[in-house]
Amino acid sequence: MANTPQKSRKRRKLFIILGSILVLLVALHLVLPYFLLKYVNRQLTLIDGYTGHVDDIDVALYRGAYTIKSIHLDKKSGKVPVPFFKAEVIDLSVEWKALFNGRIVAEIDVNRPVLNFVKGPSAATSQTDIDKDWTVVVDKLIPFKLNRFTINDGEIHFKDFHSNPKVNIKATNLQVTALNLTNAKHVKEKLPSTVTASAAVYDGEAKLAMKIDPLAPEPTFDMNARLTTLNITKLNDFLQAYGNFDAEKGTISMYCEAAAKDKKITGYVKPIIKDLKVVSWKEDKDNLGKLAWESVVGAVAWLLNNKPKDQIATRASFTGNIDNPDVNLWSIIGQLLRNAFIQALFPSLENSVNLNTVDKKEEKKGLLGRIFDGKENKEKESDKKEKKKK
Repeated sequence: MANTPQKSRKRRKLFIILGSILVLLVALHLVLPYFLLKYVNRQLTLIDGYTGHVDDIDVALYRGAYTIKSIHLDKKSGKVPVPFFKAEVIDLSVEWKALFNGRIVAEIDVNRPVLNFVKGPSAATSQTDIDKDWTVVVDKLIPFKLNRFTINDGEIHFKDFHSNPKVNIKATNLQVTALNLTNAKHVKEKLPSTVTASAAVYDGEAKLAMKIDPLAPEPTFDMNARLTTLNITKLNDFLQAYGNFDAEKGTISMYCEAAAKDKKITGYVKPIIKDLKVVSWKEDKDNLGKLAWESVVGAVAWLLNNKPKDQIATRASFTGNIDNPDVNLWSIIGQLLRNAFIQALFPSLENSVNLNTVDKKEEKKGLLGRIFDGKENKEKESDKKEKKKK
């Protein structure tokens, strides 16, 4: 019985401590969003040329996270009618799975973001890029290094409000997943991190797969991307504004591979246009200038069209310093003529580019040599077959 008062005092202290912690957590839950909101909005004003604002912030202490609601980033000139960036929800939190690998890292989930690139007649009416200081702001908003990043149901737009007609090209349903960005899993590979992305583009689909080393001092990656069966007629506003013609039918696909390391890059882009029809005599009969120009475009398209495949294609290789890669114009023309008259390019990725090919120098050939490469290869194969028969 003598110990009863002492036990009561201990219980009372314990209740006081627990109660104080509970009150502190409740106070933090109530007060922290207010200070975080002011802090985030202040940081968004530090991006050169832009100003940002967040409407609300929620804090979830139990999972070490805070959620930014309704964020937008606008050009300070006020002459661009759409924000450079906006998103409904951005969730920043601790990645608990990485704790099992001995790392404290963060993850970001961005829901329904919209990115608007705008072309205008002046710098004040355009927004095509953003200064590098935005990465400094992001670092300040995340207390730990970023290891996982996702985008759900995003959109990317290219707009021109000053062209005739106005242009608005967009990719929708953008899904992006970037994993192991700080190599929290301790993967012993040259390219330990992965990035995958997909989007819908005018009846077509775009896909990207990339392996990267985000901790390397220079860009180090191996990637491939493809855009398949985009409906060209959905680009008619763009074609009319910048090319003064439109398409009656046709699809375009594009394939790209690239690899980079030690400030060097190598790769190719392979666009393929199928079933293209440009001239519409019924619609353009009253506009003789446009009709004449469309006839020229249509004639060139017919000339360069590979008749058996009904497609126009070329392959543009690039190599050199990553800041200024060399693209050979004559090689592009040669591949275009080769596709038109000799051999149709196959609509797929070639799987011919990786980190090991970055240091290799492509053999320099004359224009005719590049055009007739396919023909020579076919002749060599036929000679081998004849020798085998003998």
